[in-house]
Amino acid sequence: MTVITSQILDGHLISPRPKRLIPASAWKRLINIILDYIGTIIFFSAIIFLIAFVTETSVKENFIRNQKAYPMAFQILGFFAMYVYYVVCEYYLAGKTFGKYMTRTIVVTPAGQPPDLRQILIRSTLRFIPLEGIILLLKSQSLHDEWSGTMVIEEV
Repeated sequence: MTVITSQILDGHLISPRPKRLIPASAWKRLINIILDYIGTIIFFSAIIFLIAFVTETSVKENFIRNQKAYPMAFQILGFFAMYVYYVVCEYYLAGKTFGKYMTRTIVVTPAGQPPDLRQILIRSTLRFIPLEGIILLLKSQSLHDEWSGTMVIEEV
């Protein structure tokens, strides 16, 4: 896939030059998943610290008590934290998460533009398909890329 870019030199338009979109390798994509999982844990921990601060309990006490008392709610909160992490990062950081910053990759549309909010919401929702990340080993694009009309490319 190519995107046409133009350059201006001294007020004159230089002929358009195609910019090649190079898909990120499966290994970089898997590293993104691992790094973003760590980012989600940090984000989730911040939520736990905030809850502990508001309820004026120790973090350890709050964590253990709530995990035992409300295990399903705790898992839902974890999924919610993951969903919010991806939506906020990819929307406000123009197609990047912290994992993508580390591997120098970015999410774009086939035209090379940052995805819009609708595409990011679709991507983030489809990440919860069981074993969806494993599909990367079988084909170059995951389901959340295909169905949202986006792709992860090497940043140049």
